[in-house]
Amino acid sequence: MSICKSANICKSAAVFLFAGLTVAGFGGSKVFSAPKIVHTTKFNVNYTGIRIGKITFTIEINGDDYLLKANGRTEGVARLFSKGKGSFRSAGHFEGNSVISAFHSVEVTERGKTAKLDMSFDEGNLKDVVAVPEKRQRTGKKYIPIMEDHLKSIIDPASSIVVPTKENASGGKDVCGRTLNVYDGETRFDVVLTYKSTRPISARGYKGLAYVCKFMYVPVAGHKQGHKSVELMRKNEKMEIWLAPINGTSVFTPIKIDVDSPVGRFVAYPKRFSALQVE
Repeated sequence: MSICKSANICKSAAVFLFAGLTVAGFGGSKVFSAPKIVHTTKFNVNYTGIRIGKITFTIEINGDDYLLKANGRTEGVARLFSKGKGSFRSAGHFEGNSVISAFHSVEVTERGKTAKLDMSFDEGNLKDVVAVPEKRQRTGKKYIPIMEDHLKSIIDPASSIVVPTKENASGGKDVCGRTLNVYDGETRFDVVLTYKSTRPISARGYKGLAYVCKFMYVPVAGHKQGHKSVELMRKNEKMEIWLAPINGTSVFTPIKIDVDSPVGRFVAYPKRFSALQVE
């Protein structure tokens, strides 16, 4: 929240994704088993080694449909600067190895003020966006406006943490190798993922391997060209996300997030990573 904004890394950390498959070393099952799967990931969040918050994600997968819910709050020393909490809900469906967003809703409370954002989509194209308080219109010579074409074939930021893969996916390059077109209600940017390595990781509910993906932030529109924070993220090559499989599905989701930068290191590490079948 505020402490994270000052580090210019919140947007990077919000941009996460991912995919699944049946591969040796990971286990899993065939694409989308019949029972509904409810997966929970609980993260502790550190900034420069100091605990600043925690967040819980719940992903419900029912056939090709998904519902994502999350809530989080600042903790520890961060509460000395700003007491904040937030939640979101996103939903959509899978088509092959793509995510098709349906709606996205966010509510953030900080310093006694609450901001809300609701977006709806029609087969991945932006249909409507409502922000309270209403966002002011950005102008200026260096401002890159968002055009109609920028809002086609996009996903919301939250939906980037669930990424399907095709049944014949064959490893980290298939899982990580993708570009996500993201719109957060104000700016349009791409997240480009590439495979780095396969690493062991453990948390309550999971002990196994994760694919480590390098990700790059590519600004597209809705920002000021050359702005310091935008350039900081665009040039940062020390951002990675670790993806692990949701048991009983062919979907991966983040199990660790590591963003290093000149202004500090942000790490979200797992306390819990587990899934249940619901008949």
